[in-house]
Amino acid sequence: MEGLERLRTKFTVDLHPSKLASAKEGVRAHLASLLLRWNEDLEGVLLAFRNERVLTQAATIHPYFPFVRLEVAAEVAVFRPRPGMRLVGTVNKVGADYVGLLVLGVINASVAADQMRPEFRPRLAEHCWVSSKAPRHRLEAGTKVHFDVASVRRHGAFISIAGSLQHPSTGAEGFARPPERKAAGAAAAAAAGRQEAGAQAQGPAQQQQQQQQPEQGKKKKEKKKKDKAAAQQAAANPAAAAQQQQQQPAPVEQQSAGKKAKKSKQQKEQQQAAPPQQANGPSMAAAGAAADGSGKKKKEKKRKADTADGAAAAAGAAANGGAEPKSKKQKHKG
Repeated sequence: MEGLERLRTKFTVDLHPSKLASAKEGVRAHLASLLLRWNEDLEGVLLAFRNERVLTQAATIHPYFPFVRLEVAAEVAVFRPRPGMRLVGTVNKVGADYVGLLVLGVINASVAADQMRPEFRPRLAEHCWVSSKAPRHRLEAGTKVHFDVASVRRHGAFISIAGSLQHPSTGAEGFARPPERKAAGAAAAAAAGRQEAGAQAQGPAQQQQQQQQPEQGKKKKEKKKKDKAAAQQAAANPAAAAQQQQQQPAPVEQQSAGKKAKKSKQQKEQQQAAPPQQANGPSMAAAGAAADGSGKKKKEKKRKADTADGAAAAAGAAANGGAEPKSKKQKHKG
């Protein structure tokens, strides 16, 4: 229940000299006299105490009264009602203009007729209040009622609580609903459950991708560790690191880059060796005719050189004894 707190606190107890024979019993009797009363130091009603212990080693006597002052520590339960809290009380009285309740069995509370919803109507013959929307929703003796605190009134050392049933979530147990803040927490939990269910409903491909992401992260971390270890080794022994680097094959990326550079160089050389292409038309025809003329000139020049060589060979054969020279076979290309 809201408003209940457990804490460890200290008390100042003025003990009568007649109780000094058993100081602990005297302290317990003094704390018992504070039960169910409003305590200014605790700012609430003291409901229970336990594990009381006297802290004072050498007690002092009050300067004006014959009492011994002691410091005492104890664990206590305190009830601190505040306006707006949701409390639970048991109906103990029913009137024409109010419903009386007991909170925690000891604190008086009441709900006035003007603090109830219009749906509640009194039935004095049956000693209850009944809801017109749900006939089974009855406020009668022994019924546990969830109500909101409208105000807290103090009457000397005692308090009373003024309640309200204006909110739709208040009423008899079984018809009341949790406060809105708790409902909001339940809604957040439901949203988290839906999100988890959606994650489980993902396709196999997405789940596989999510599983691969941590593996890729592990590989990157391992690579970083290896690079760091290699750097440390190189710093420790630069000569061995340089020799190892020369022996290692070039990375795949560098090899591919070298192949691309070589291929581009070959393409460039081919483009430079090839004659420049010119536009179609009379200029190309003229270039073709010039090429045919140069070819014919070369053939005629070769034929004349072959004829001169044959004549020189015949003259040499006649001078040597009249043997017939072997004539070269001439290939005429028409």
